[in-house]
Amino acid sequence: MLTGIENMEKNTKTKNKFVPGFIIAVTIVFMVFVNFDSIGFVKIYSQEQEQNQTQTNQSFIELTAKLIDTTYRWIDSNNTINPTLIITSGINNQITVKSLKDDSQEHNLIIEGITSSGDKEELVISDTVHDGSSSIVDFYPLDPQEYKNYGSFNYYCEFYPDTMKGNIKITNYKK
Repeated sequence: MLTGIENMEKNTKTKNKFVPGFIIAVTIVFMVFVNFDSIGFVKIYSQEQEQNQTQTNQSFIELTAKLIDTTYRWIDSNNTINPTLIITSGINNQITVKSLKDDSQEHNLIIEGITSSGDKEELVISDTVHDGSSSIVDFYPLDPQEYKNYGSFNYYCEFYPDTMKGNIKITNYKK
């Protein structure tokens, strides 16, 4: 039979072995059952990964950096200059950022949320493109309530913020 002190020492040793094992088990269960991609706003893909994306519940937007006269602008697939981007909540909005071949100037896309007090927060930043390269970002607003602190959304190029810029409108996904 164990004395009180021996029993306490045995329980302490058992607890010390149990706690780390329990933490590891909970972590594994969390990793298996939680889809980390659905937690955040942004996924960035290489050109190879772009081709593997499924096309269900997605919106596709393409912006190309183009020199018009002496000024760089964003051009969409309809040749609209610095268009308003329509982003849908609840689905993946895949934005492809392109540079024209032989354009050595660097460009990227930054999406920012602007609070009603005027504070700005960068939500998405693409890779830098130049010389015909492209980058893809996924903007996945899950719920408009996530954005209730933002009064508006904008996008721009870090390298040409005064001329390569536009507004973003977030709409609700309708099944």
